[in-house]
Amino acid sequence: MMKRLKIGNASATEQRPLVAVPMVDETMADVRQTARMLSQTAADVVEWRIDYLSGLCELTASNIRQVHEILNKPLLFTWRTAGEGGQLNYHHDSYQMVYQRALQAGVDAIDIELALLADQQALLKLVPENVKVIGSKHNFDTTPNHLVSLLMEMTRLPIDVVKLAVMPKVATDVDRVLQATMTVTANSDLPLITMSMGALGMRSREVGYQYGSQLTFASVKAASAPGQISLTTLLHKWGESDV
Repeated sequence: MMKRLKIGNASATEQRPLVAVPMVDETMADVRQTARMLSQTAADVVEWRIDYLSGLCELTASNIRQVHEILNKPLLFTWRTAGEGGQLNYHHDSYQMVYQRALQAGVDAIDIELALLADQQALLKLVPENVKVIGSKHNFDTTPNHLVSLLMEMTRLPIDVVKLAVMPKVATDVDRVLQATMTVTANSDLPLITMSMGALGMRSREVGYQYGSQLTFASVKAASAPGQISLTTLLHKWGESDV
């Protein structure tokens, strides 16, 4: 039986995956306003993309905790680096500092790019058992070959959840991602999050759970990646409403 992904008090089911929506605000004032809005939606998880913030100095444990309390939803804390489509270059000390504060504040999950795992071993040792580490890899240019072997290699890393996002060139690239997800799901206990990005990959966000992907991303105020469907539209496709 497939091990279901659980983040905080939210769990993926056979009927549909978890749905995460992003916060991509530049100031803490806007973050708090967006958090109040998102707290009223049917999103399961909120991903706070802190690389959009104009000043990381505002990311105190107290401020992070306050945002989490406003949301009243599981919080995924993410610094997406410029090398993988984010807004901020990687800096070891700053990265470690803000993630430590996030852990102190009680976030439910953190995203660490696989390329940074070796450089953040000290941080990984500080992660409590109840916090999920999502190991991510993003390719905004293409869909690699040998997806099954790539995903299987990712499942062997010291992470709790595998995330792979790639860019399709043709429709069959989307099919390859879905089929690879199904194959690896059947051969690994580690939960998977997979998606094809852009307009061509939109259907992977809608039907990916049928192949084993246990979380998808949708947008409310603003998208954080190409091809994200609005939360209202996505839930409507599943026969649900955003309330």
